[in-house]
Amino acid sequence: MSLDIALATLADHDDAYAVYRAAMGVDNPRGPVFSRRTFDCFVTDPFPGQLAERYLARLDGTAVGMVRIEAPLHENTDLANVDVIVAPEFRRRGFGRDLFAYAADRVRDLGRTKLHCATLYDVEGCPPAPAAPAAFARSLGFAPALPEIARQLEIAEVDEAVLDRMLAEAWERADGYRVAQWLGTPPDDLIDDVAYLDGRLFSDAPTGDLEIEPEKVTADRVREREASLVIRGRKTVHTGLVHEASGKLVAWTTICLDPDLDNGQALQFITLVDPDHRGHRLGTIAKVENLRRARQEDPSVARITTWNAASNGYMISINEAMGFRPAWGGMEWQRAL
Repeated sequence: MSLDIALATLADHDDAYAVYRAAMGVDNPRGPVFSRRTFDCFVTDPFPGQLAERYLARLDGTAVGMVRIEAPLHENTDLANVDVIVAPEFRRRGFGRDLFAYAADRVRDLGRTKLHCATLYDVEGCPPAPAAPAAFARSLGFAPALPEIARQLEIAEVDEAVLDRMLAEAWERADGYRVAQWLGTPPDDLIDDVAYLDGRLFSDAPTGDLEIEPEKVTADRVREREASLVIRGRKTVHTGLVHEASGKLVAWTTICLDPDLDNGQALQFITLVDPDHRGHRLGTIAKVENLRRARQEDPSVARITTWNAASNGYMISINEAMGFRPAWGGMEWQRAL
């Protein structure tokens, strides 16, 4: 019997979402999931600057798996990300390989020459990971490029006294800075600084052996990204530090809330400090103040997940001090096509 693989439409999404949720429930039950609204937006409202396609595989009419392809349209135009998912009850029958082969052909048609993917992976200090995902990636010719650790903060276990102490110690070294907070799109007087900091992500954060080009982020791109999150029903909570002498935003962090989720999850997004302003504990101040603001905006949040390169010792130290604990290890993989 052969698979019928076709571009997924909204009409297919009841089946596709069921495959996705079933796989997540087995592979990573503590992990954050896409809400159905966000899942549908991969078809109706792809993220700006990105080609996004999802293909659904059926066997005799039954959905058994899918593959997602995401290809940047501005920088990294030689690259595509692939994510193969097979429903738990249909695994070990070669369907994952069929889906990958289909996706690789499509990526070649797009003129891309590099593939990236991510899997669970055994990383020191994390709970043991299943062996199958990494073995599957290696069998397809991928090489490990960047080990990562997902950490989670259980809101019920947050120690406010610890956060108070972190802030007090940080402010002793942060004279001449002030806190700025906003929801969604940054205010006009800060948006260019946000774009600058956002564009530093792949330059400042460890990227291991990943071959990836920094993004040239502009204020318009920031506005487009925030608008796309609103369409998905999400709310972003931002805290930054402004250098009072220059008026520049020099540190910035974001938490993304999704009221449509059914498991109380929120996501810690980017945290960056301008290199010229490091050493003042600005990252600590931004992250603690932003956590408190996010809890005010959505008191139902029960758990926040963040990801760091395993080698990102500075950011990891802040997260650990706040109460984030390792939840699982992951690996970013790459291969030539």
